Amino acid sequence: MRLFAKQLLLSLGILVISITFLAIVLTQAISGYMTNQRKDSLTDSAQRVARSVETVFINVYLHGDINLDPLVTQIENLSDLLGASVVIIYSDFRVLFSGLPGGSIPPIECLEPIMEGESIIIPQGSFQAEGGESLLIAGHPIVFANRVIGAVLVSVSMAELEAAISSMYQITIISLILAALLASILIYFSSETVIRPIRQMNKAAKVIAGGVFENRIPVKTKDEIGQLATQFNTMAESLYNQEQIRRAFISNISHDIRTPLTSMLGFMKAIKDGTAPREKHEYYLDIALTETKRLIKLSNDLLDIHRIQDKEFKLELTHFNINELIRTTIMGFEERVIQKQITVTSRFANQADMVYADKDIIQRCLYNLLDNAIKFTPIVGEITIETTNKGKKIQVSIKDNGCGMTKEEQLNVFDRFFKGDQSRNEDKGSGLGLSIVKEFIRAHGEAITLESIPKKGSTFAFTLTTVEEESL
Repeated sequence: MRLFAKQLLLSLGILVISITFLAIVLTQAISGYMTNQRKDSLTDSAQRVARSVETVFINVYLHGDINLDPLVTQIENLSDLLGASVVIIYSDFRVLFSGLPGGSIPPIECLEPIMEGESIIIPQGSFQAEGGESLLIAGHPIVFANRVIGAVLVSVSMAELEAAISSMYQITIISLILAALLASILIYFSSETVIRPIRQMNKAAKVIAGGVFENRIPVKTKDEIGQLATQFNTMAESLYNQEQIRRAFISNISHDIRTPLTSMLGFMKAIKDGTAPREKHEYYLDIALTETKRLIKLSNDLLDIHRIQDKEFKLELTHFNINELIRTTIMGFEERVIQKQITVTSRFANQADMVYADKDIIQRCLYNLLDNAIKFTPIVGEITIETTNKGKKIQVSIKDNGCGMTKEEQLNVFDRFFKGDQSRNEDKGSGLGLSIVKEFIRAHGEAITLESIPKKGSTFAFTLTTVEEESL
């Protein structure tokens, strides 16, 4: 079942249960309220009738049979006014006057409390008049000389009350049905609003799974769905960028492999076929050796990336002098530095800065960072390598006065396969060096940072944990 159908059915199910529960509660409340209101009204009416007929009834009780016409007229008028039937009885339960068909009265056991001075309510169903009509009866005693001499009973037909309650039921049910219909419409559109971006993400995900990363989802809200859509777009943008980098990497790596192999193959054929002069053999072999080293470095970089991704490598932590390692690494670039007439300056925080790290890996990091700095430093440029105390850490920074990087390049420079502006790059590398440096530094639990200004240069800096020389 589709998510929209599930969401809609769930919401409608909750609505139906809520409306049903509300209908039951309201109908019970309405029935109870109207019944209690009618009971209170009958009790009040019985009291008023008792006061109205009290004088006449006392004369009848004291003097016997007198003219009851005024009393009958008064009671009939009150009955019409109240919409109820009135019965007057003596204390011995004889009927003086009855407005009920056949002059019937409730059972004596129901009337006994009233003769003890209590107002009573005889609930519906306890007494039925002639014809089987159910009545609701309120009674009030008539008192003379602190003695109950009679009672007034006021009754209404339950059919009338039930009709009124039924009418209220109908109004309530109709109102709830209309509310449910309106709520259902709102639930439908709100569910559609919630599901639409999810549906769009589902479609976009299928497109992305097919290798197309250009699709984006419009973000119209700032709630969790909007945040999810934003994150999805960010993911799609990242995948798109990675795909562009991957394609560029494949193109570059193919070129980087094909070019030296083609060159080596040509030189080897020339030497083997005898077409190359003998005095050029050593020169051609030196070129082939250089290209071989280049291929080995490329394969090592690819192997390092694989090891980092699969977390296969383990650090071999030792104590060593980072200053000495920096000097050794600089010496390895002597020939390139002389060719470009670059001035390399080193400044150390202490004579011997001892650190605790994997020496070979840190040397790889220094090599890649220096190699990168030399690539982008112009002829007669400057490179400064400096160590700085940072509490229990030492910071190593490599600064050049080369072409620098834009903000966008700084955001991507540590990404795998990323390469900056090719027009400023004298050596078409694989784009893996800085990514490897970042992963190696992170493996030590340290951080690497970059500060760069276009046309003014860049500074890469990373930290290492120090160790006191006397503790070794």
